[in-house]
Amino acid sequence: MEELGSDGWRYRGTISPRTLPSLRRHLISWLRRRAGDEVGRQADDVVLACWEAMANVLDHAYGGRPGLIDVRARVDEEVLVITVADQGRWESITERDDGGRGLRLIQALVDGLDLRSTDDGTVITLTWPFPVRRTA
Repeated sequence: MEELGSDGWRYRGTISPRTLPSLRRHLISWLRRRAGDEVGRQADDVVLACWEAMANVLDHAYGGRPGLIDVRARVDEEVLVITVADQGRWESITERDDGGRGLRLIQALVDGLDLRSTDDGTVITLTWPFPVRRTA
């Protein structure tokens, strides 16, 4: 995990069932440091949406096997932007057994969502209005 100044956080490495809980804990810690108590319930929505996006990478991009993931979080002009990128190969929603339930869950939790797939992998970008920690 790495901090990217006061406004950013990044993990670039392997995703596996063992790394998912650690990623969640680090993201929560960064959110709390970034916004303090002002983040409130929003942190739950952010973490759940990110957890689902990362779990989808593990399940759908890599078939449950370890693979590379790049998760970035930053606050840009009071907007929280989180990107989750992989280098795997996804089936289309119509080919999958779950019919995209995870994506619908993510959509319900975020303010903005952009999903792009190419031959090089998939990038999902999630956005929320975000409280900025005020200093006296």
